[in-house]
Amino acid sequence: MSTFFLVFRKPGPSWVRGVPTRQQPLWDEHAAFIDPIFEQGHIVMAGPYADWSRALIIVKAENAEEAVAMFRGDPWERAGILVLDEVVEWNVFLDSRAQSRKDDRK
Repeated sequence: MSTFFLVFRKPGPSWVRGVPTRQQPLWDEHAAFIDPIFEQGHIVMAGPYADWSRALIIVKAENAEEAVAMFRGDPWERAGILVLDEVVEWNVFLDSRAQSRKDDRK
């Protein structure tokens, strides 16, 4: 069974206030860094809060250290655009994605 972690990231000192996420500096480099992590199945879901105050990335990892390590080297982290805020282990009791996969096999 996978262990899930909630990785919260927040705008850093280089975040440009009032500028949408995909127009922030180094967006293409950030996306090129994140996309393979998603494609490998480590990122379950990710996105910014509607008010742009924080971003949440739900990841599958063995432990919190591995969850944090996934994002080392992110150009946004290095440039201070989006930085680590908090990592929390998450116990999932209900998951509709599992039910939809069962329904798809019928």
